[in-house]
Amino acid sequence: MRHARLFSAATIVVAAAIPAVPAYATPDAATAPVAGSASAAYPAAGPQPVAYQVRLSADDTGATWRGHQRVAFVNNGSGPLDTVWLRLWGNGPDGCTTTPAIAVSALEGGKAGPLAVGCTALPVRLSRPAAPGGVAAVAFDLTIRVPERADRFGRVGPYSFLGNALPLLAVRDERGWQLPPYVANAESFYSLTSNFAVSLNHPKELAVPATGTVLAEKRNGGRTTTTITAPLVRDFAWAAGPFRRAETRTATGVRLRTWYTPDVTAETAAEVQGQVARAMEFAAGEYGPYPYPEMDTVIGGFDGFSGMEYPTLILTEPATLPAVHEAAHQWWYALVGNDEYAHPWLDESLTQYTTTKLLGIPDYCAGAPFWFSDSMRIDAGMDYYDTRRDEYVPAVYGDGACMFHELEALIGDDAMRTGLRRYLAAQKFGVARPAELRAALQSATTVDLGDFWLRWRNTAD
Repeated sequence: MRHARLFSAATIVVAAAIPAVPAYATPDAATAPVAGSASAAYPAAGPQPVAYQVRLSADDTGATWRGHQRVAFVNNGSGPLDTVWLRLWGNGPDGCTTTPAIAVSALEGGKAGPLAVGCTALPVRLSRPAAPGGVAAVAFDLTIRVPERADRFGRVGPYSFLGNALPLLAVRDERGWQLPPYVANAESFYSLTSNFAVSLNHPKELAVPATGTVLAEKRNGGRTTTTITAPLVRDFAWAAGPFRRAETRTATGVRLRTWYTPDVTAETAAEVQGQVARAMEFAAGEYGPYPYPEMDTVIGGFDGFSGMEYPTLILTEPATLPAVHEAAHQWWYALVGNDEYAHPWLDESLTQYTTTKLLGIPDYCAGAPFWFSDSMRIDAGMDYYDTRRDEYVPAVYGDGACMFHELEALIGDDAMRTGLRRYLAAQKFGVARPAELRAALQSATTVDLGDFWLRWRNTAD
């Protein structure tokens, strides 16, 4: 979710079973193959990352990080793989107009070509092509300069937020290499589940809430090295700053760590933490268990968006709506992945439906769907919505959530729950397509849903 504050009720009205989970945290987990990481056969045409190994050291402010990254992967294609692409999403907001925020150098295992797609995509021709089923790796020195910007990748005063900062392998599926442009009003991200082993060296005064679980914190003078393991996740994000901290557990035993800036009171942080717990307990009971031992919430003030989701870590303003929404993304995006550029509704509409299951069905759903143009569709991609931004929130968040509420009323609570549990079970740790969600829901009811999807302009795969 990119612009949570934009999908308030007022905005929409004005705009008109579960398979066994692999063992999670062991010291070697982040370098082991990804076992059972996806039951879906999509995608299966390119590199499947096996492990990301990262060592970074921060400057005194936590705004510049330098170090080394290695990416090991398996060639899932049917022919030799001679080139891979790295996505440098942190370069997206400024494109090629400034010194890149994310810089790769001293490449090993291949030769880099020129940056492409607004400096967010780097081709690497492998030194030796990987045979089908073969394992290969590339490694490089990495520099991250966090821009002064209140954003998911940005810094405000002494606080740095490093969402989409690590280079990730691009996906090649049956459509070819997927190299969409960065979009500022939503997400373009599309990544596969892997294992991350990350070491962050930083001033001891700075906390580093991050995806995954801390294995060790080692002090050396005025600095700390934090070692983190994050198996079976599709991205890794962290923050750095003199955050305050609170901790609790959900009723299902998940450790909740909450980090907040001084302008957020302890009482407000506790309220947000309680809402995150509420959302996670609800989703676990409704759809299936959360398979990770920990969830981190970073609370701050942002400019232009209210929250952002990453695996086992969310950024949120100190408010209920974005906190619940981002927590729900742990099921619809983190566990069940999707191509967020091609199919933004798959995670956002389903997440907003889950959010409004908890916070109440909006009154505007009585008048939905809201079609502001003949071309407006729930199933449109970001190639459409990036040029029609006034339609994005009403369609994907507003109409999308209302669509699922109407479907639940049509087939019943039990069938809706069964369909979504089947969807999660089949797609967990993988990447889902629209047809697979529709099929899971159809499998739970005898009602023919063909006309339903047509009414909601949601038929594209």
